Amino acid sequence: MGIEKNIVAVELGSSCIRAMIGQKMSDGTLHVLGYEKETSPDSIHKGVVYNIDKTIQAIVAVIKRIEERQKVFVNKVYVGVNGQSLRTIGNTIRRQLDVKVAISEEIIDNLNDENRSQQYPGAEILDVVPQEYRVGSHLTTAPVGIMADRIEGCYQNIVARRELCDNIRRCLQGAKLEEAGVFITPLLLSGYLLSDPEKRAGCALVDFGADTTTVTIYEKNILRHLVVIPLGGNNITNDIATILHIEHDEAEQLKKTYGKAYVEDEQIDEQHNISLSNDRHVSERRLADIIEARQQEILANVWAQIKDYSDRLLSGIIFTGGGANMHNLELAFTNYHGFEKVKTRILPTTLEYTTNLKLDSQANTLATLIAMLRRGEEECTNEKPFEPDLFEKQKEEPTFPGTPSGNGDGVVKGSKPQDSENGSDENAEPTTKADEEKEVDHPKKPNAFKRFWNRLTDVAGTLVEEN
Repeated sequence: MGIEKNIVAVELGSSCIRAMIGQKMSDGTLHVLGYEKETSPDSIHKGVVYNIDKTIQAIVAVIKRIEERQKVFVNKVYVGVNGQSLRTIGNTIRRQLDVKVAISEEIIDNLNDENRSQQYPGAEILDVVPQEYRVGSHLTTAPVGIMADRIEGCYQNIVARRELCDNIRRCLQGAKLEEAGVFITPLLLSGYLLSDPEKRAGCALVDFGADTTTVTIYEKNILRHLVVIPLGGNNITNDIATILHIEHDEAEQLKKTYGKAYVEDEQIDEQHNISLSNDRHVSERRLADIIEARQQEILANVWAQIKDYSDRLLSGIIFTGGGANMHNLELAFTNYHGFEKVKTRILPTTLEYTTNLKLDSQANTLATLIAMLRRGEEECTNEKPFEPDLFEKQKEEPTFPGTPSGNGDGVVKGSKPQDSENGSDENAEPTTKADEEKEVDHPKKPNAFKRFWNRLTDVAGTLVEEN
């Protein structure tokens, strides 16, 4: 069983930026090698890049740690797209034919192209999911070959604000990374966590995130509805912090320790007080009321998206994501909305990867990263291995962009690094074109390191001092 490719994925979360590297083996299995995260609460807002500079810095930080620990140079990454503006919009394209003919691939392609040309103010189509085709008076998912003089194509267009993808690409460019691929996160997660029988029978996947909650609905193995609700676990934390006048970190810890989505009256100890900072206390009843109020609002918004499909969801509703850790979440949904087929799923029962890392305790927040690694097909690291001795040598003799004879990539054109204090030698012989080509091909030259070094200095905006 040989190693095939190194795949690197980055998830732009509202509370932190995460990165994961894995090796895809020749037999298709995945071996997770490393996982890093960088707390960056002010970078992403409601699933959308809010601060370009801080997001770039966080991406660089996690990629740098992966490079150092895995002894590789990352030049490409896969990234997921999610955000408040992501949603589906139904569209129907009708075509009346002159005579009854057998529906051809060309007719279907023309319908698809016309649907793709649909314009939405301030938004762009990221993907299209065909639903069914009405051929004559019959609905079908395979219309080619059927005789008819009229056809309708029904589509779900997945749209989002134009800046959603643009900002992600700006961040990758700022971090000196190429885009190996961009995935629509809810579809990627559904493909990983839901089985085909579940999607055929009808089900809804609800992903509870920090700033958003995403609802994805399938029926007959077809995506029927997708929407991102701008409410998440951070809303509960913010309520606790604001009402109790405590710091966000303390409120988050209270939520994780004592938070319950639903509590029966007899389960509350009216006399029990919970300690807060500065020698203060809050009653168990008051904390439960704060959490339940916001959690009930989030679940009400989820039900508003699902209720029209509820009688067709034979496989029920599946909860996932970090917010799904809230105690009694399933019980709360059932009691509030009367829907009993609710379950929580973190990862599939049969995992198709192995790992040397202890990820079990974090599995509920890592499903998206693992799904991206599984779907990724493109090599994301340079072929040249990380060389510690080269790294140390280059730190001792750095070159910088912007020097008088520099070419902007950290290397002085037409000269070689010198040991003298001024970094130059007037008697040095000029480098010939053949020498330059030889230098590029030499496996010991720091060509791969120059990109890594420039990425750090460009983003930080400072020059590294000589040792």
